[in-house]
Amino acid sequence: MRKLYILFGFAGLAALNSCTDHEVIPPPVPLVDLNCECEADIGDTTATVTYTDSCYYQSFKTIVTEGVSNARYMTSVENEDVPGGLEVEIRSINWTDGGTNNPTIEEWKTFLNDNANPDYSDNPGHNGIAVRWIDPNGQTWASDTTASVCLESFVFNTLIQESDTTGKYMQFDASFNCTLLNSSYGTPDSMKCLENGHMRSAFKLE
Repeated sequence: MRKLYILFGFAGLAALNSCTDHEVIPPPVPLVDLNCECEADIGDTTATVTYTDSCYYQSFKTIVTEGVSNARYMTSVENEDVPGGLEVEIRSINWTDGGTNNPTIEEWKTFLNDNANPDYSDNPGHNGIAVRWIDPNGQTWASDTTASVCLESFVFNTLIQESDTTGKYMQFDASFNCTLLNSSYGTPDSMKCLENGHMRSAFKLE
């Protein structure tokens, strides 16, 4: 009889072990590999200006209920803990908002793909592209359309839409040249030519 009790004991331990819950760890969610780098020759700087550490994404919107809404998108590339950076802003998409405060992904993709070679704009109310350089002193130099001394061009070499759990992105590779103006330094330093600009970053639908 004692052997029978021992057998039941082992059977009970086996049953307890078989009921132990095992933690299921889900596979990692793939994230978009976002590009983040830019460089340019600016004015009388002695070397090419390069930023590679950090990218930031912003949008500026006017939402109209049951009317035409509007948004423009900006990305900036900077070096962490170092003053300065380059910004690119594209203007602007119009859409009838359905309550999401965003255009649809298809509207957004069409808008950006249709503007692969935008003209420079010096007014937030105008369509086109704007480039800004924040110099090491924290002063902002903005692209301009009135001067004819500097070469002016902008082209998105590639536009690739990708999404992940953090948002919807339009990754791009862009080449550009432009005139930069700044009124804070006075006439002698008020204009610089940005040449051989190249940026790899993204706009974010948000």
